[in-house]
Amino acid sequence: MICKNYVVTGEDVNDYMIMEDAAYISYTIRLLYHFLFYNGFSKEKLNYMHLGLQEGNHELIIYKNLMFTEHFFVEMKHCYIADKINIKSCFFNSNNECCAEVTKEVKWFDPISKEVVTTPKQILRHFYPKM
Repeated sequence: MICKNYVVTGEDVNDYMIMEDAAYISYTIRLLYHFLFYNGFSKEKLNYMHLGLQEGNHELIIYKNLMFTEHFFVEMKHCYIADKINIKSCFFNSNNECCAEVTKEVKWFDPISKEVVTTPKQILRHFYPKM
């Protein structure tokens, strides 16, 4: 679907210079926002539409550690949208080895009404172009 290059920074690592679990989750959400921005839905536009993302459960599988200053890229492999949005992202090092996989659950949230809402059709069509 989409991929983006990054470098492991100091805020991403623990005392042993290994990327922390929370950083993997953060990059997965960041990539989703990047995909939305690419399709015309900036954070400002989402705020105007009264839409935010509410994070749910996640599963992280690490095959090989990513280290401080290491270049990597994240690829959003798939995104399944029903009542919840399930995203699967894979993290690859500069040798194109899969280092980790994240499966993350998020929901659209209306901060005004404080309710979980369904995915608006204008956003949904970017995930499923044949709609």
